[in-house]
Amino acid sequence: MVVLSLLLALGIAGATATRTIWLPTDWTLTPPSGAVNPTGTMPQGLALSPDGSKIAVVESGVNPPALRILATHDLHALRVVPLKDDFGTPLWSDATHVVVPGATTDAVEIVDAATGDVETHHAASYISAIARGRDGTIYAVSDLENMFIRMGPELTGTHTGSHPAAIAIAPGSFYVANRGEATLTHILPDKVETVAVDLHPAALALSPDGSKLYVACSDADTIDVLDTKTDAVTARIDVGLPQGRGASPNALAVASDGTLYASLGAENAIAEIRDGHVIARAPAGWYPTGVAVDEATVYVSNGRGESSRANPDFRPEHHHDPEYVASAMTGSVRAIARNTFDATSTADVITGMPVPVATPAQTVVRAGGPIAHVIYIIKENRTYDQVLGDLPIGDGDPKLAWFGKDITPNDHAIAMRFGVFDRTFSDAQVSATGHNWSTAAFANDYLERFWPPNYGGRRKQYDFEDGATASAPGTGYLWDDADKHGVSLRDYGEFVTDPANPGGLYTTHMAGLIGKIDGRSPGFDLKISDEVRVDEWQREFEQFVRDGNLPALIILRLPNDHTFGTYPGALTPQAYVAQNDHALGRVIDVVSHSRYWASTAIFAIEDDSQNGPDHVDDQRTTFYLASPYAAPGVHHAHYTTSSVVRTIELLLGLPPMTIYDTLAPPLYDAFALHSDLRPYDVIAPKIDDTVKNTPHAYGAAASMGMDFRDADAADPRVLNDILAHVAGHTPR
Repeated sequence: MVVLSLLLALGIAGATATRTIWLPTDWTLTPPSGAVNPTGTMPQGLALSPDGSKIAVVESGVNPPALRILATHDLHALRVVPLKDDFGTPLWSDATHVVVPGATTDAVEIVDAATGDVETHHAASYISAIARGRDGTIYAVSDLENMFIRMGPELTGTHTGSHPAAIAIAPGSFYVANRGEATLTHILPDKVETVAVDLHPAALALSPDGSKLYVACSDADTIDVLDTKTDAVTARIDVGLPQGRGASPNALAVASDGTLYASLGAENAIAEIRDGHVIARAPAGWYPTGVAVDEATVYVSNGRGESSRANPDFRPEHHHDPEYVASAMTGSVRAIARNTFDATSTADVITGMPVPVATPAQTVVRAGGPIAHVIYIIKENRTYDQVLGDLPIGDGDPKLAWFGKDITPNDHAIAMRFGVFDRTFSDAQVSATGHNWSTAAFANDYLERFWPPNYGGRRKQYDFEDGATASAPGTGYLWDDADKHGVSLRDYGEFVTDPANPGGLYTTHMAGLIGKIDGRSPGFDLKISDEVRVDEWQREFEQFVRDGNLPALIILRLPNDHTFGTYPGALTPQAYVAQNDHALGRVIDVVSHSRYWASTAIFAIEDDSQNGPDHVDDQRTTFYLASPYAAPGVHHAHYTTSSVVRTIELLLGLPPMTIYDTLAPPLYDAFALHSDLRPYDVIAPKIDDTVKNTPHAYGAAASMGMDFRDADAADPRVLNDILAHVAGHTPR
């Protein structure tokens, strides 16, 4: 394992030893033996050269974009061509030229794989997919303009559906997959038709004879089979596992014998499909994004490569430091022999997935038990070590505690009284996916593909929370689950939109939240104190106490541990985190002094862990449980964001939403059978949590240039530098 990791780090190809890939979800993957080699961040797709000797890979992650050319026989890198931007899957126009969707270059780029020369051909805003006709004509789609474009001396365009993602060229017509909808656009010589398919089609592939169009519907876990003569969906191939929804089919390749291969991003596998059925699955790597096939081999690009890792040497003063969680998330390309699929895997199992934990004979984590109310608090962007590294118990590194006990006395006291969870991992790397994982136990393929270029500063559209359609998972959110099963819910600030007019009420575009939000509770607005958020929550809570009708599930967003950097006139980072700490303590104080304390569990977790170092793993995060039934002490059990979601579901009698909360271990051991009803008394801030940044503070000018309107809209790499500096954790 260590030897293999070293080979990959050095970029040495051809490693074929048995390997085990460990993920923060606690899934372990053992792909079939074969060559594997690293790429840059987030490879989005790959293509075989006409003679089968080379592979072109598009890298479009947080780090600078590039086109990587690999040799198929051992996957060693032949050339890496830096690009201004790229996205999606490349194609070869001949033996030496690769055509690449240019994303924010608003162009199609033609790369000479032998020399590295790049030609740019303007097309439209954010080119995300391309195809090539038999006559050599290039066709493209614009993700932001919802347009199909024919390249040539004169550009011609046809409107498509929302977020076009892929093109298939059928005899005499074109199909476009509309990722933001459940449709295809069929472009014929004399008309344009809309074809209904399953939710969020992400990839297309034609059968060898052109009679069938395969449609990877990423949020339905299906591959729809379309008759190209009638446009009728004649079959739907279920590629999800029986344990639950969440496969994310996101790329397709058809072998010359008609065998279909599908990349299952969220299941970390490739499915082999024959005669309309999944015959076998092979573990591929962490989040596969692309697949190509020749006579003997399946090639797969893995968006996150071979593992996560610890980042205790994170040096945020280097804005492109490889220890930053999103920069460290490098990908890989793997070769899998086609004849190993049936020998190493089965149709309905991926070896190494967690086995569901058996329900203990006695537990309070059950519907109808003593805990009838849940308050779920979502915070913003901290690792375990960054806050709790200085706890006297648990596996922490005090040298990495940027916001230790003097700044977060309540975080520390809550952990010491109710339980220390030093093996809790965020399912997300960043906030774009974090708020979806926290409320849906999932992030779909649109999210996973588009957040890396967004965080790399190349795609400005942040359409990952309230009002977004392409990023909404087909499995729904906690509020949908609650509504469907008659569980009362109240939301304070999660997935809400700012009022149209100053002083107005906050709104939501999420159908399951309409009528269930407190219109006075803000979302991610760092100009509003977390103390103000708790004031508003407390106002309604006290009314619920008087009326005896506390909702079963309350979701409360407390985002201010994100901080405002050193923006002049804003609170200092330490004051922001101290304010957030006191706000959390206040919630527990208020509930524990009320009639509802005996029947309540309070869960608080960061949406992600991207903004700090951790000596165990860069996705280890802080988690707090407060309840009369909480079992104190150190809990070394492996938990994830989805574990928290699953525990909430079990307490409220809700079914799991996805394969991730289905398989995540619930927090059974975190609860005792008998209650301790002593209230919790909030601890006053130990530092001045009203002190503000001066114009001369380190990073003040940079902070003034940042966008703090959305979670992580400010460049996290620059913000992390500022936070580390003011916390005194930069190298001397």
